[in-house]
Amino acid sequence: MELKRTGAPAKPQTVTEATKTPGIMPLDYMISVIRDPTASRERRDKMAIAAAPYCHARVIAPEPRAPGKKEQQAEAADVAGIGTPWASDLDEIRAN
Repeated sequence: MELKRTGAPAKPQTVTEATKTPGIMPLDYMISVIRDPTASRERRDKMAIAAAPYCHARVIAPEPRAPGKKEQQAEAADVAGIGTPWASDLDEIRAN
């Protein structure tokens, strides 16, 4: 028993300028349209938008990171003993 797939029929394949030229990559085609002075401004703009992710990395602002375990320990050691009777002893140790 053969099962048939239900749903929308397959879309017919269309021949575009990019598929007519053998050996040219889609990005190369987009760049050639961008550089073509006879192409309309709208078409060149659309090609530039489409090609941008492949040519330029997205810049993401680094997130401030929480202090790690070593930083937390160092900060705790710096403030340890402040306001206690042995604070002067710790100052002598820190000076050496």
